[in-house]
Amino acid sequence: MKESTEFEPMDGETFEVRETSLREKLLDAQFDHAEIKTEALLILLNGPDGSGKGEVLIRLHEWLDSRTVSTLTYDINDTDESRRPGGWRYWRDLPRRGRIGIVLGSWYHEMILLRATGEIDRSTFLTALERSHRAEAMLAAEGVRVLKIWLDLSSDKASERFRNKRRGPGSARQPLVVEWSEINTKKERKRLIEAAHEVIESTGPGDTPWHSVPASDPRARDLEVGRLVLTALQSAAAVRTKRRGKPPAVPRRITRGPSALAALDLSQSIDRDTYKTRLHNAQAKLYRLTRKKAFAKRGLMLVFEGNDAAGKGGAIRRLRSALDPMQSEVYPIAAPSDSALARPYLWRFWRRIPDRGRIAIFDRSWYGRVLVERVEGFAARAEWLRAYQEINDFEHQLNGSGYIVQKFWLAIDQDEQLARFEAREQVPHKRFKITDDDWRNRRKWPLYAAAVEDMIVRTSTAAAPWTLVEANDKRFARVKVIETLIARLEAEL
Repeated sequence: MKESTEFEPMDGETFEVRETSLREKLLDAQFDHAEIKTEALLILLNGPDGSGKGEVLIRLHEWLDSRTVSTLTYDINDTDESRRPGGWRYWRDLPRRGRIGIVLGSWYHEMILLRATGEIDRSTFLTALERSHRAEAMLAAEGVRVLKIWLDLSSDKASERFRNKRRGPGSARQPLVVEWSEINTKKERKRLIEAAHEVIESTGPGDTPWHSVPASDPRARDLEVGRLVLTALQSAAAVRTKRRGKPPAVPRRITRGPSALAALDLSQSIDRDTYKTRLHNAQAKLYRLTRKKAFAKRGLMLVFEGNDAAGKGGAIRRLRSALDPMQSEVYPIAAPSDSALARPYLWRFWRRIPDRGRIAIFDRSWYGRVLVERVEGFAARAEWLRAYQEINDFEHQLNGSGYIVQKFWLAIDQDEQLARFEAREQVPHKRFKITDDDWRNRRKWPLYAAAVEDMIVRTSTAAAPWTLVEANDKRFARVKVIETLIARLEAEL
């Protein structure tokens, strides 16, 4: 980031001339951006109270067509939002491609505040900063351009201007944005500016750059912010999505080591009477665990993946029978909608994160990016390769926010799958379960097997482990799923 310098005071006549030219260019760029729809623009508007965030916000809404602009404001002390991971609120509101979001109270707000008040040390601060940089890199790769602006004003000058606006004539009509109400002393205000500069200066060469805009002259400040927005819109509109054919499938693993799937003993089974006893006991125990007071402070996210016809639906039904239906929700994941395709691929899963104390069960999941999208060519090689780290970051953030993530892969062999496919075609009320896609996927068994092996190696972590379930015998699989979950909850609670 280039260090900011003070602007020369600008007279009203010069401002009007430059404003007229800028507004015309902004609208042209905004219309191109909205029409092409290759990127969304997210403007992070930051600065000390008194630097003019409210004035800049009002100005941008005057200069831009409001139909594609949204103001996104966040209070880090909001009790409703605090029941989910901190990133949830930003993912929930991500604008779709072709639209603009102006953010007050961004993900940098809390880390600057904690650093200014001395509640986190430098090591923790840098870890949080690095996590933000990785998230922004993922957003950029997924079609979200982030423009980070800091309205730079000394702590003394910002405090003076803030007081004058509150007390001056017509103060009730002043567009005054108050974000740092926790900062009260002169020392804290100074440390706030220092912490913000520390964030700005910690931006690396590969990160989204910060733009420090001198805020002493409101006219020059507004024009500079407008110029930055114009440049971002023009750059976004210049991006063209290249049409490409489906990339060739990857027939072999990209990881090394023994096969996890080949090591499974798919002959394991249990008799009907044993199944009934163990299932009943496990369901009762699971219910008690999810009703404990300790669970109310946690969230639970369960992922079910597996071969077609491996019995995911049956396992989920037996699991759900042990849960309070008011406490849990099942999300069957199909192909993404147009709205989801206009945003990063993790967006639709972030929106389904439950409150703490509740349970989300995913029948298929975010792993589609490294499974079906990889095999079928819906994602380019670079996209599914980087998805492993993006998924790990996602699950690590969930775990760090008190969520328990447990993932199951239900495995059957090809002979068992064929028998289940043929049986489904013969039973009228099960015919809906078998489609042409199922038969087509079966012909790609080696491709999916390679993708599964890579997925297990790259995304089974202590925070979010994979459990491979031998599912040739449905009864055995259902009991193993619930008993595995019980063991995880006992360890966590």
